[in-house]
Amino acid sequence: MSLNPQKIITDITTLAAGRPVCLAYSGGVDSHVLLHLLATAKPPQLTQLRAVHINHGLNKAADQWAQHCADVTSKLDMPFSHIDVDVQNIDELGMEAAARKARYQALSNELLPDEVLLTAQHQHDQAETLLLQLFRGAGPLGLSAMWPESQSHGMTIIRPLLDVSKQDILDYAELHQLHWVDDPSNENTDINRNYLRQEIWPLLQQRWPALEKTISRSASHCQETSLLLAQLAEQDREQCQLQQNGHLSITAVKKLPVERQRNLLRFMIETAGYELPSTAILQRIIEDVICAAEDKTPIVSWSDVEVRRYRDDLYVQPSTDSESPPIEINFTGPAELVLSEDCTLKWQLTSGDGMKISVLNGDLTMRYRQGGEKIRLRGHSQHKSLKQLFQEWSVPPWKRTTIPLFFVGTELVAVVGYGYAEHYAAETGEKGWLPYLTADLRPDLD
Repeated sequence: MSLNPQKIITDITTLAAGRPVCLAYSGGVDSHVLLHLLATAKPPQLTQLRAVHINHGLNKAADQWAQHCADVTSKLDMPFSHIDVDVQNIDELGMEAAARKARYQALSNELLPDEVLLTAQHQHDQAETLLLQLFRGAGPLGLSAMWPESQSHGMTIIRPLLDVSKQDILDYAELHQLHWVDDPSNENTDINRNYLRQEIWPLLQQRWPALEKTISRSASHCQETSLLLAQLAEQDREQCQLQQNGHLSITAVKKLPVERQRNLLRFMIETAGYELPSTAILQRIIEDVICAAEDKTPIVSWSDVEVRRYRDDLYVQPSTDSESPPIEINFTGPAELVLSEDCTLKWQLTSGDGMKISVLNGDLTMRYRQGGEKIRLRGHSQHKSLKQLFQEWSVPPWKRTTIPLFFVGTELVAVVGYGYAEHYAAETGEKGWLPYLTADLRPDLD
């Protein structure tokens, strides 16, 4: 047996770096071996170590599996908990993807602050993942397969067995007379990974016996390539972020070769935590957004993500709703108001800024832009249309309908975060109420 427990423990403690560790324990042989190895070695560096089992409830024996995991961890004196999940959207996502989504969401909710997740994927899993990504037409990032340490679903995930063969795991389990759960769904070849494992892999391995190891080595090479591409993208981002607001300058982006444009876009989208677009959508971003005329406001969207341009700025952001929210609220004081899931209107008592205190004691109404609004800002002699002011403030068109406006009667007296009408604004030395938003709806102004 070539499995090296000491190396695995060293790898875990190095990557965990003193943080608490939670092992995802399915009851299968892979996670059982990792559990046994840790429980019997009792590494002093891992003072906070526990196991958690996710019960998907998709098999009639699921509750028995959960009990098996509880019994095993009890015998090994390992802190344990199990979580029942409700797997949803099976018809839309497929059984495997729906179960994975439910599992990782439950694990993300379960982990304590700064706790890392330990999983038992091994060398054969790595080889399968690379092949599946290859069949999907993935690039170097996808062909990197699984990393020893990665960030996903808001968690830090450590995979210490990626260099360990499946046979070494089975040999360890036999040596220590371990008993584990065999999930019959692993025999279902309607699932792509199972089809590859049951039907294709035996033929490949018969021809190339060292295939598991060599394919995993290719994943390592792709990881190195991905790191280099990320470093190049970081350099390009620094070169193209000419504006203080953090958006890319389209003029600067267009000076890059198209290959580096694609690399930069993938990097920006991935580091923002969004789902990566297909190759076709990525090309549309370049052709329809980056190459559009400066006075156009094109949009390319996928999933819940969109890429837009306004003037020379490129925006990568969650999908927005261009319609004004149908809301009108009367205020008789500085009341906090939840406008959306991630945006709240709040108030700050200031001196010489915001609206006069007396304004909030009168008939004050908040609503959103409908068109045709005008305001005479403090310090200005003339009224200006809100459209003109938004252009001067460089507010992108799709954000203009999300900025709350305050009216006294039909008169616009405040544009939250931007300006206040002459006779309603707090004067120098006078106390005023300053409304502000918790969400970043306002770009940084020069």
